[in-house]
Amino acid sequence: MSMQELFVALVQNATDAQDRVYPQIAPDNVERPYIVYQRVTQNVENVLSGRTGLTNTRLQVDVYASTYAQAQQIATVVAGLMDGWALPNVQILAQDIYESDVKLHRVMADYSIWHT
Repeated sequence: MSMQELFVALVQNATDAQDRVYPQIAPDNVERPYIVYQRVTQNVENVLSGRTGLTNTRLQVDVYASTYAQAQQIATVVAGLMDGWALPNVQILAQDIYESDVKLHRVMADYSIWHT
């Protein structure tokens, strides 16, 4: 199972977004709230003797909701799930954004995840 599939299994149905967890872009007219994720970067770890078998992926997770409070609440739940995940990870940054063209609140978080 890929790291992205493991992420979906971790968060799917664990928040108010339920099973609305999408790679890169949400479908048109999707019910709110929802989560979108995308791989920002991925690097294999190399040492002088070659590859270690570890990979570091930066995963961006965007929570979209009709209200700021709901976006914050879902992002907090996702952060808690990430803290307890079997894959070692750390949140690099988080940002609150209002998407005025679609009238949605978005919480964006970047995670650095180590995996095989």
